[in-house]
Amino acid sequence: MNEKYACYVRVSTDRDEQVSSVENQIDICRNWLERQGYVWNENSVYKDEGISGTIFKDRPAIQLLLEKAKRKEINMVLFKSISRLARDLKDALEIREIFLSRNVRIISIEEGYDSDVAGKNDMSFEMASMFADHYSRMLSGSISSALAAKVRRGQHIGKIPFGYIREDGILKIKQDEADVVRMIFDWYVNEGLGFKTITHKLNQLSLKPKEIQKWQVTSVQRIIRNRIYCGDFVLNRYTTMKVEGKKKQIQNPESRWLIFHDHHEPIVSREWWEKANSNLIKTKKKISPWNDLRGILKCSECGSSIVPMLSWRLLANGKKKDYRYMKCSKYRRMGEAGCVNHSPILYEEIKSFLIKQLLEKSYMLKLSFEDQFQGQKHDRLVVVEKEIDDLKNKATKLIDLHLEQMISKEEFKQKRNEIDWKINNLENEKIELSRQEYTTKKIESIKQAFDVLSSDSQNLHHAFRTLLDRVVVHPQGEMDIYYTFNVV
Repeated sequence: MNEKYACYVRVSTDRDEQVSSVENQIDICRNWLERQGYVWNENSVYKDEGISGTIFKDRPAIQLLLEKAKRKEINMVLFKSISRLARDLKDALEIREIFLSRNVRIISIEEGYDSDVAGKNDMSFEMASMFADHYSRMLSGSISSALAAKVRRGQHIGKIPFGYIREDGILKIKQDEADVVRMIFDWYVNEGLGFKTITHKLNQLSLKPKEIQKWQVTSVQRIIRNRIYCGDFVLNRYTTMKVEGKKKQIQNPESRWLIFHDHHEPIVSREWWEKANSNLIKTKKKISPWNDLRGILKCSECGSSIVPMLSWRLLANGKKKDYRYMKCSKYRRMGEAGCVNHSPILYEEIKSFLIKQLLEKSYMLKLSFEDQFQGQKHDRLVVVEKEIDDLKNKATKLIDLHLEQMISKEEFKQKRNEIDWKINNLENEKIELSRQEYTTKKIESIKQAFDVLSSDSQNLHHAFRTLLDRVVVHPQGEMDIYYTFNVV
């Protein structure tokens, strides 16, 4: 037979190597093919080894097969069982639909499923996928119970925290790092130092945490908030959910946490930890609604946002005067270890300067908005389409590099996720650019933004975002302004 077939095999980390080893799956596929009159081809085998079947977007071999199906390089895919294809019902159905939409026949040997034979109302594939999904959930629950049992016995699971080592599954104090942890708590509790000051002191003393070149404010915050340092271990703090085909960790409410008190030797006393955490209030990330320039100002040195810092000084009459000056957010978090210290520049001065520059540009715009933005739309569409093609080519080459073992699985996953994210954003932009009303809406928004700037409106954030792509601020206060419209 002349069909261009592919055999897909997978072994996960779920301890099923004995039953569903790669060799076993290949033998089953080869036997089926030869009985059907096909000539066996070793190059037809595509393997995902040591990869879970619950997230198909993280599997390079199945992604390569889907790409080959789209390019019409294969017309049949077979596998030992549907659980090898996917253990998530939604993923299994999605993979099947992609193959069938490309006229690729799919065969599941164990279930006896053949897409060329099954009718539209055949439920065998859906039922088998549902059982595979159920098995995966049962397995996850069993693993969670086993982990909880290990913790009850005093063993530690997960990443080893700063300040500890792990011996025979038990956390033991690593004295040099533990001294740093005690120093952090002492500075915070007894000396009243803030997170930022502590971070600067640690970086000055070159006391580096594991796998991190420099301390950050968030690193200090995590240590002070972590119950591990008073001897407690928290289980079930996070839940892994599947969002748009990818795993995402979300934090469970505290009522669902399992806290094992006195689980291991503490670095600081419970009283000390509770005192340090008595004034910590968990809040969502806030924005400053009065900051009309949020998200627009960028540091020329590191690319981080330039953010406002509130301060005050005492006047001669004894009254306190508040003022707001702008700093690089990375310098604010890490000090000189993160970025350079920009010369002080007041928020109101930057805002007034940008308003003046924009109003001058509004008077200078002589070109027709219609011609200008039609041209911009066409030029951008050409650029977007080229960028999408380039990224797709990179994705294909990336798969080849991984299959040839030129890059590791971790490097492949990271780079592929970056490429997928960029392609998705560009595809959305392409759809928006292709819409007929795009140009008219863009013209109206530009005109309205200039009108708002000319008025005495208190809220100028939307106007700034409409007219400014970004403003790059240099250490001495110079600014490079990038507009969303062509400057004449």
